[in-house]
This record gives sequence, structure tokens and C-alpha cells, in this order.
Amino acid sequence: MHARLARVLGVALTAACAATLLGVAPAATADRDREPGHRAGILPPTAGPPQHLHTTVVPGRNAISVTWEAPAGLPPALAYEILLDGRLVGTVLPVTTSYTITTDDADLVLGHTYEIAVRAELGEAAYTEQTLYIAPVTTAQTANPSNPLAGREWGVYTGLQDQAYIGWSKLGAAQQDELALFAMIEKATYFGRWIGDDEVTRKVETYIASAQAGDPERLALMTLFRMFPWEGEARIDQRLPTPAEQASYRRYVTNLAQGIGSSRVAVIVQPDGYFVKKAFEAWVGKVGRKKALLPARMLAWTVQTLAAQPRATVYLDMGSEDWARGDVAAVAKYLRLSGVQYARGFSLNVSHKNYLEREIVFAKKVSEALARMGLKDKHAVLETSDNGQPFHGSEINPQGGQTPNYTQPGEVPPCQTLDQKTPCTALGVPPTTDVNNRAWGLGATAGRIAARYVDAYLWISRPWLPDQGEGGTKFSPEYASLLKKTWTFSPYFTGTP
Repeated sequence: MHARLARVLGVALTAACAATLLGVAPAATADRDREPGHRAGILPPTAGPPQHLHTTVVPGRNAISVTWEAPAGLPPALAYEILLDGRLVGTVLPVTTSYTITTDDADLVLGHTYEIAVRAELGEAAYTEQTLYIAPVTTAQTANPSNPLAGREWGVYTGLQDQAYIGWSKLGAAQQDELALFAMIEKATYFGRWIGDDEVTRKVETYIASAQAGDPERLALMTLFRMFPWEGEARIDQRLPTPAEQASYRRYVTNLAQGIGSSRVAVIVQPDGYFVKKAFEAWVGKVGRKKALLPARMLAWTVQTLAAQPRATVYLDMGSEDWARGDVAAVAKYLRLSGVQYARGFSLNVSHKNYLEREIVFAKKVSEALARMGLKDKHAVLETSDNGQPFHGSEINPQGGQTPNYTQPGEVPPCQTLDQKTPCTALGVPPTTDVNNRAWGLGATAGRIAARYVDAYLWISRPWLPDQGEGGTKFSPEYASLLKKTWTFSPYFTGTP
């Protein structure tokens, strides 16, 4: 605090000296927040507004980064002032053209949109707006230098294509402040049958534009969940897609790819992808191998189509370690049949709540199995939105298979496993490529494996929609509040050195 005060006082003295050199009296303290260049008894503005003012949220911090370029005609001895919603929060020397607004400067509120201004002493101000969201840390791991998700900003979508944002935007101010986490953290937005085949191009373009917020280098994360039938009442192991449904699916994917175009995106293809195995086993004895592999072939075409977009990174989902009951060979086999050869890699643990370390080790084994098939360097992304209190499927269902529904987080009595543990739903590790950070509590071995084989932890499931498994899409403030209270991880952290 003393160092900060000394820095500001030093700048103030520099500005006062500069004013003296210009032949004017220093501005009074009470005049500091008046319109720039209109202080009583001094010269009119000598410089225009700073150029190329840019703001962004600092990854892993509750802070806003501000950068700019000098205006023409700026006297070299004057200082810059930074204002947040009209209030002076910082002053820097003229050789500096950046500033980070932190909680030392103001009580920054997640979800709030701030007006940020920068002006030179005796000059005009430049203005912009910045919404405070949670920007993921995207540290590049030295053991995984080819990671296309690392070393760049991820866009955080805040719009009406996201159910969490829709529900949050309808809340009162107090609840919005409490639950802004769910609207303002990077998470996947789903694209599926609820969007018409001929609407999806425009919807994708709108989504990407919002997530990138004018920066084409920002990454937009998407989830494609369009196969029908798939699960629920229309299960793909009970009936295969009709020719008309296949044609509709191809039209949808083609239009979605057109919407992506040359944008920088990451796409998770078809959560619960392990259903391709279930479909094959159900149908091979009835219709033969070729027809039984129809869902896998449709997914392979999808992955190839999306991966053909010049800046699209694709991950093909294939269930989870507990759903597959540790069967590495089966997961690798159906990844290959479903087109992982065209993708960056695969995703695991979507809709499951398995232990993170188990999924990390399983990802390594699957990647190695694919390499033995000739498909080298396939990396994983792991779903972590709802495994903060993890459990294996066999702890609830000893027959394996999918886990049943769960009770509310923090509910008493809690949901029970065979050994009386309490694995109720809880938020897990926040989205990041910094996969071996000590904050996640991984053992040394798991951390090293993650750094090599895991591109990112992502929020793909949507536990804040408590009935999503039954097709529900309504954001629950009550459920979200419980999730937040039981969250043991913070989204604000620094990257691993």
C-alpha cells in the first residue's frame, strides 16, 4: 500500500513539475475529477485522447487490464489517469501505457459492466466498456507444446443462447451479484435439435461474435449435441436414424460448419459418445456390422467436416472411465471408428462425476492405445464442472454403466454410495489449460501425466440446470446457490511457473 501511494505521489509531483514548466499553476486536488482540460485557471487541452484503448479481464484474477497508445502532441512530462465509472483509480508515468485495475482500486463486482477511461494530464479522455467475467488461465504446458487451446484468451459468452445467462439476467441485483459466477465463467454452449437446420449458421455466427467480443484470436468453445435419436426416450440402441433424420443431421452439421468458417473455435462433438458402442452391440446381430456402425460413421463424417474448418479444434467425446469400466481398448476402438483421426483428440467425463485423477490416467492409456493404432498425439479434454465431490459409477451402481440422478448439493441426508460416502454434486476445477496447478490437489504423478496428455479442463456439463438429464433447460438459482456454497476451488489463481 505504501509503495502504491509513493508511486502515485511521485507521478503527481511529476505532473506538477510539468505544469510549472508549461507556465501554469498545478491543478488543485478538488479539480482532479473534472472534465479533462477544463480546470480553472489552466491551459486548454494540449493532447487528444489516448489511441487504441483496449481492456480485457486478466486470466485467473479479479482484475481488468487496460492498455493504450500515446495521443499525438502529448508533452513528455505529463502523466496518464485511469478512471473507472468516472472515478480516478490510478495514475501512471507517461512512459507507461498500461494499467491493471484490481480490488485494491475498487470493489470489482463480477458481472458488472464498467466504463473505463484513460486521459493524459491536460488532455482528452478515451472511453470503453468492459464486463467483468472470469477469464481462464491458459498457460502453455512445456510438456504439451502443441496444445491449440493454450497461450491465448478464451472468450466468455454472455448472451441469450446460454441458459445460465438467461436465468441469471432475470434475477434481482443482489442475486445477480451472488450468482454471477454461473453467467460469467467460460463454459460450453450447446448446439442441438432445438435450433433449426436452417437457423444454425446464423446462431453460430452470433455466438462466436459475442464470445470473441471483437478479438478474432479469442477462442470460442462449443458443444455439438445434434445426433437423433441418441438418448433419453429416443435411444440410439433402440432405433437407428431414419434416412430423413440422417439428411437433416448432415444439413445441420454442414450449416454449423459454415457458421464457424475461419473463426477460432473448439468443438466438443456429441457428449455421451460411448452410446456408439451401445448402439453397435444392440444392432450388429440384427442388421449386420455396416448398418450397426451407422452412428459411428455419422460422427466420423461430422468430425472430419468440422475439423476441415481452418481454425477449428475438435474433440470427440467417448464417455468416461467409469462408464467404460476402465476398458481402454473399447474406448480407443470406438474413437477410431467415430473419426478421432480427424480430431485433435477426445473428451472424457461429460455427464459423469468421476475422480479427476482416474480420468487423467485413463486419458493417457487411451492416447497410448490410439498411438499403437497409428493415431499418434491424441490429447484429451476433461469435464470438471460437476466432479468437485467425485465418485466412481461403481460406488453407486456396482453393475457399472451410467450413474443415476443425485440429490441436491449439501442436502441432508446426502446421496449414499455403497461405502456410505457422500458424493453429492459439487463444482470442480475451473476451466483452464493449467492442468497440473498445485491448487487442484493432484498427486505428482497425475500432475505430470495431465501436463503431457490433457489439453484442458472444461465445463461442458451444466449442473446449474438440475434437470438437464431429462431435457430441462431452466437455470435454478436455488441449486446454483448450493453449488457455489460447496465449491472448494477458486477460479482466481496464478499459472504454474
